[in-house]
Amino acid sequence: FLCSRSRLCSARDLFATPTPQSFQVGINIIEAQKLVGVNINPFVVVKVGEEKRHTATQKSTNCPFYNEYFLFEFHEPRDILFHRLIEISVFHSKKIPFLGTCIGTFKMDVVTVYSQPDHRFFQKWAVISDPMDTRAGVKGFVKCNISVTARGEVVGSLPTSSSSQDEDIERNLLLPKRVPAERPWARVCIKLYRAEGLPSMSAGIMGGFSKIIGEKKVFIDPYVQVSFCGQQGETSVETNTTDPEWNEQISFIEMFPPLARKIKVQVLDDANVGDVAIATHYIDLQQISDSGRNGFNPTFGPAWVNLYGSPQNSALRDIHKDLNEGMGEGIFYRGRILMAITVEIFSSPSQPGEVTVEVEELHPLPENALGRKEEFLLFAAFFEATMMDSSLSSKPVSFEVSIGNYGKAEEVVTKVWRKMEKGEVKEEKQPLLDPGSDGELDVEVLAPASAALNKSVTNSQRPEPMEYDRSYSCLPMMHEKPCVYVWSYWEDHTWRLCISNWIVKLAERLEQGLDDVEKLMRRPKAKAEERLREVLEEFVAGCRQYLLSTERKTMAHPNNLDRCRMKYLMRNIILYAKQGLRMRRRLTRANVTEKVKETRRVLTKLRFMAKEPQCTLPDVLIWMLSNNRRVAYARVPAQNILYSVVEEEKGKDCAKIQTVFMKVPRLHTGEIFAKLEVYMWLGVTKYAKNCLAELPEEFKYLSESGQEIAQLSAYSPPSRLSRDDFSYFQLRAHLYQARGILPADDNGLSDPFARVVFSTHCQTTRMLEETLSPMWNELLLFDQLIVDGKKEELKTETPIIIINLFSHNKFGSPEFLGHAFAVPQVKLVDEPYTKPALQFFDFYKGTKAVGELIATFELMELDYSGYLEDVEPKEPDYLGDPHAGRFIIPEGIRPVLKEFRIEILFWGLRDLKRVNLFEVDQPQVIIECAGKKVESEVIVAYKENPNFTELVKYMDVDLPEQVYLHPPLSIFVVEKRAFGRTVLVGTHVVSDVMKFSPRELEEDPEDVPK
Repeated sequence: FLCSRSRLCSARDLFATPTPQSFQVGINIIEAQKLVGVNINPFVVVKVGEEKRHTATQKSTNCPFYNEYFLFEFHEPRDILFHRLIEISVFHSKKIPFLGTCIGTFKMDVVTVYSQPDHRFFQKWAVISDPMDTRAGVKGFVKCNISVTARGEVVGSLPTSSSSQDEDIERNLLLPKRVPAERPWARVCIKLYRAEGLPSMSAGIMGGFSKIIGEKKVFIDPYVQVSFCGQQGETSVETNTTDPEWNEQISFIEMFPPLARKIKVQVLDDANVGDVAIATHYIDLQQISDSGRNGFNPTFGPAWVNLYGSPQNSALRDIHKDLNEGMGEGIFYRGRILMAITVEIFSSPSQPGEVTVEVEELHPLPENALGRKEEFLLFAAFFEATMMDSSLSSKPVSFEVSIGNYGKAEEVVTKVWRKMEKGEVKEEKQPLLDPGSDGELDVEVLAPASAALNKSVTNSQRPEPMEYDRSYSCLPMMHEKPCVYVWSYWEDHTWRLCISNWIVKLAERLEQGLDDVEKLMRRPKAKAEERLREVLEEFVAGCRQYLLSTERKTMAHPNNLDRCRMKYLMRNIILYAKQGLRMRRRLTRANVTEKVKETRRVLTKLRFMAKEPQCTLPDVLIWMLSNNRRVAYARVPAQNILYSVVEEEKGKDCAKIQTVFMKVPRLHTGEIFAKLEVYMWLGVTKYAKNCLAELPEEFKYLSESGQEIAQLSAYSPPSRLSRDDFSYFQLRAHLYQARGILPADDNGLSDPFARVVFSTHCQTTRMLEETLSPMWNELLLFDQLIVDGKKEELKTETPIIIINLFSHNKFGSPEFLGHAFAVPQVKLVDEPYTKPALQFFDFYKGTKAVGELIATFELMELDYSGYLEDVEPKEPDYLGDPHAGRFIIPEGIRPVLKEFRIEILFWGLRDLKRVNLFEVDQPQVIIECAGKKVESEVIVAYKENPNFTELVKYMDVDLPEQVYLHPPLSIFVVEKRAFGRTVLVGTHVVSDVMKFSPRELEEDPEDVPK
């Protein structure tokens, strides 16, 4: 079963823009051989992206030796670097320096190098060929090492080089696996038919004045620029339109298979001052081709490609304009473009003489080549908006839901213009949310005429602080849930998304199963192997069902890629089913870990296969408007909420309450700005009556005026849902301890506390001082909660709990250390009570895992009088002082502790590095475990004698009986400086304390981990 509400958000999804990273591209040019030419003086030029370096020139030789190393440094997001090309060219030097004639070049993009084992090619020969003379064949070979390393990656050791003279060049070519040594030339044609719905831009300085004069729209002059493998081509410019028709094809000549993976398609506006990018789209050749034996060459379309970018329409002062150049995910729909790609491979005599980029005219596509447009309905009901940033507290908040250009609030720019004494024009700025966003303009929401039926913006409400701990705010939606609905028109190619959904569901089920197995593997005596066997059986059964259903599937208006992809999917699903059967047969208790790894590999391939390259429906965008300004957004792929009559083809979140996290544009800390629970449905109008079928029964449907709708028709969805009777719940959050968390203070420790957020409530644990493994041992009790949704589905569709970890700051606001997501165990009124077991949850900050939490959560339904019936500890015990009102985790859930003694022998310290430029002179070692500390003596002069004099110390600690719950042991080295300051030199964490225990303790029958 797939969950939408309790699906844990992957850390990747929380990033609005990818974080820039530091990369190094190292290229070592060793030698060249068999260069064509008589009496030449060769030198090699290496170019990565825009940067160029060159080697020295060797006089009159055809096999020069260089051994020069070039290092290129980049600080930019991973995707941008990966699109860059590496070019290695050999030139013949003339008398005038640097005016060499090119003998030949070799091109490859960075991602090809990065996807090699160890991210490098070692001592391989690059084949040099001349782009101006393709019939001449190979012009020589250059031997080189190329490596790409990201900062913080461990670099493997280099293999020893065998530089024997008669080395086999043909065997060691610089090519990825499974690429033939002889690559034929091919022509790649990109056909651009037309575009529609492009934004109207007001470019340059005149834009500002045309607004004063009051023109409604400034049209653009769009053209398309396509770049591939270092070559570029452009269509002609269409003037003054937002729906241009080009009907042109751009063709490139390149060796096949090309060593660059992406084709970049960019729509630009031709302006006098400088051309402005309107939107950029990358097409990944791996997704539109298959290099296997029965594979197919790259092919695409004719199909619509959706474009995304920034919400702003003027090129001046647009703070999000990188998004239009393809950096980061777009946050606004910017029209779509109709295109196709074909590849023809030349046999040698017919190939063209030199590499050129040609632009030719095309016949326009016939009107209904892609089918008629159908009417779609998008319906969304907001159930909850919580954990909102407290910066929103005073202003009214509303939500806008749009798909494509439908449902967008039309934007009219209102600025206050004042005449000054000297007649100059000055603008008044109003204070905005944050000082950095001075590029945002006020948005007045005007409904366009066509949208008389649509209701795409909810009524605005003022946020209120959350219960208990008031550090976040939420919207009051207890009794009435606002709804929105948007009608839109698209060609009905939903069958593509249906097939993709089927495979996505196969992959999601497999992943959930594997996560279960991995949880079981962390525990002794659990049945991980049996669970894995079930998971594989279920997977094979799912594959069989897919194969049976697709044989009967009809495609409306399929193109070449659709037919090829259909066969490709069939072939690979059969292959994976066979692999699944084989793994199940060979599974034993001993090789569970290995088989889980193998299954993970199948899972990554499935995930890649499920991506539909020709996705015709644009993504749904949910925007949070605060005071009519766009503050935060979430992008929901249309296929996830698409309705289909066949259950397996339905989007995984269609007609379910799902958790959606809003993020702030351009922020890359990965913090959550707000958490929504939304019910969404998207489908063709003929199924529109199903859009409310899955809502819980107790809701009444109200129209805009507040009357109850008795008869639901497809054309009047409700504007609000209301309810009177509630079922009440109690949540018990047992937080035992966290371990391995980030240090926040200079001394290498933190003062951690946790905020637990559930629905509209938030509570905080106590703050513990100076520790990296805080043992709270605390029960947080949330009483009288109201949980939306069908009761019988709560077991599987459970609302999510977010645990935010902070470190207390004496001055200023607390420092964020990461968040974890958890799903509670649900107990309804009529079920017997069982005690939950403690579980592990990982903390994330950004994409990095930062520590783990040991805790468990139970959500229990109260009976009508609002009282708990037969739950064992009726009244929980107090933790310490009863007046503080804090509860301790009840017995049976709280681990049983035993007393252990830890003895430490201090010998000495070695090889201490400098700290802040000063040498370490008076170090001291501190050892901490389970809240107890032991300090060594301070070494007086580390330079002269780095050993301790007082050797043995010990501490008594209480540790749980179960070994897997043991807290880690932390070792700190600090230095005492003048005026009583201590500086942290370094830390080390030992995760498993029991490896230091004597044998007879380990063989205690209860706690031997299996």
